[in-house]
Amino acid sequence: MGSPVSPLVFVQQMEKHWVETLGNSSSEQLRAVWRQLGSGFGEAITSHGKPEGRTWRVLQPPTGTGKTQGLCVYAAMLASQNATMEDAGKTGMLVVTQLIAQCNEVVERVNSLAGAEVAMASHSESRPQPLSMASSAILVITHQAFINAVKAHAEGKADRWSEYAIWRYGQRELIVIDEALSNMVEESQVKSSSISQALGLIPEQTKLAYRSQVSALETVHDIFNRASKIISENPNSGLTSTKMAWRGTMAMPPYYKMDGLREALWNHSYDKSVLGKESSADRHRLRDKVDETLRSVEAVMANWGYYARVGDENTLNFASLVVPDDLPGAVVMDATATQNFLWRLFEKKALVYPVPADARSYQNVTLHVARSKGVGKGAMLEHHKDRIPRLIEDLEGRLSDDRKVFLCCHKAVEPFAKTFVPKFASFDIGHWGAIDGRNDWKDCDVAVLFGLSFRDPIWANNTFMAFRGRQEDEWFDEPAFEEHSDVRREMQNRQISVSVIQAINRVQCRKVVDSAGNCLPTDVFIVLPEGVVGEAVLTAIKAEMPHIRTTEWDFVLDGTRKKKPKIRRGSAHEALLAYMLNQSPGEYRVAKIKADLELSDSLWKESIAKALRDADHPLTKNLAGIKVSYVAGSGRGAKSRLVKL
Repeated sequence: MGSPVSPLVFVQQMEKHWVETLGNSSSEQLRAVWRQLGSGFGEAITSHGKPEGRTWRVLQPPTGTGKTQGLCVYAAMLASQNATMEDAGKTGMLVVTQLIAQCNEVVERVNSLAGAEVAMASHSESRPQPLSMASSAILVITHQAFINAVKAHAEGKADRWSEYAIWRYGQRELIVIDEALSNMVEESQVKSSSISQALGLIPEQTKLAYRSQVSALETVHDIFNRASKIISENPNSGLTSTKMAWRGTMAMPPYYKMDGLREALWNHSYDKSVLGKESSADRHRLRDKVDETLRSVEAVMANWGYYARVGDENTLNFASLVVPDDLPGAVVMDATATQNFLWRLFEKKALVYPVPADARSYQNVTLHVARSKGVGKGAMLEHHKDRIPRLIEDLEGRLSDDRKVFLCCHKAVEPFAKTFVPKFASFDIGHWGAIDGRNDWKDCDVAVLFGLSFRDPIWANNTFMAFRGRQEDEWFDEPAFEEHSDVRREMQNRQISVSVIQAINRVQCRKVVDSAGNCLPTDVFIVLPEGVVGEAVLTAIKAEMPHIRTTEWDFVLDGTRKKKPKIRRGSAHEALLAYMLNQSPGEYRVAKIKADLELSDSLWKESIAKALRDADHPLTKNLAGIKVSYVAGSGRGAKSRLVKL
């Protein structure tokens, strides 16, 4: 059995590192946070291999209280302690972080603290040999690598999980996940249009070789056709609502495994057979779409599934929890665990530790709140060309030139926002889904949250059933859970709140500057939706950020503008790079790119096109790094384009 580090000794070492190395102030409240960290890690180690060892322990140290620093100090102390232990008492540790850069940072910090090479990273940019990983007491991997290994383990392919979870002295008895896993639920959705497309793209010879699998696709296709007919003939049939798919006439067909068909189609030349031309981008795009459809069909047919009408599409849906029951429990460090409803759904396997009191104070943070309709992805994308300039004009009128601003917006809006350069000392941009846990904007003293990341009912259905099991039709009409009459709405509101609180804490308010847990003065601007959703998010912010000050922000999201504001336009190169980074594989005509980013013909010709024709130009190299190449039009009617593989 492994040996944990004494929580008392850990707190002493953590305080020394916090004060002497990092130059921060300590307090009894911070020491309470660190004691909880040390105790939680130790309990996971001592319970390993026992029934209670499968419990997930969820710690929620407030942002800025040394969550990741504490993880590194504990890892270094654990590795140093191993040197004094007999083999049976040595303890291995697996650390899971969100990003590759964070993996490398944790390894560097742990090794520095330990004064020896005791930690090692394994990710797509650095894949050590299995023997090397097995010799390292501290192994650091990404969230995605962890999920991939867990999924392989559940499918009976345990090699990758064993590489991570076993070292030279046995099982790694401590697994620590920094930030909540965002992909614990695997969702599968089959759309009526995707089935039709897949059947049309599979070559006849391949259909003959895999008749059973094709028969399964045709059966699902027939289900969709019958559903469409029923809806068109009787709009009140009930098929416009959500219900379990294998009730009554919607009985699901037998299960057919799709592995063979997927493998046979993987290298098929879709570009030539469908489009009559050679295009690796189109070939990969169609291949991935067909493969995802086959994978989703198999998931739905092998398990339960439910029908839902999404826009004009009929869909079949299934979701499952990625983490199997036989896996050892992890310690998760989630600063927003109280707001994260997933832990409530996972309560049979998760132990959520209470938030240590009074460790943080946000009295130096001012939250400026505007309210409006249309702050979701669809409306923001539709109106962003008017809204972004209006926002920048408003901020420039309120803030001094020396401010450092972080703007969080939707992914599709980000490239256009990057075409502007406001007057501020710095103006950095990130998008929802790619900011949690990052330190890139820790020196910014202004955060602007422009547009919110809403989840739809399909996400809520999938997540709830992945954790709590299949529900009956009645639940879709009245989704009650414990004290919540509409648990889907509660889940959606909580998820918005989690993302908002994470975004706010990307800037300098995350850093504690005194023994009272205060931060430097920070301004936060947010446009909340009108009504109960906005109030729920505001309540959550106040609960998670005690003593934060709120004030009204008289910003008008939409309206008549007398004239276009004069705002300096930014780097077209950076905007183009962000634009292509956010795109799926395929071909993108220059004319559309210029329209989307509002780039003039002269700017494109004199700046961008010239750079794209130079193989050594930084823009061309950066685009090549994300598998994007430029194809100049030649001949009459030919259109220049960017191709992403």
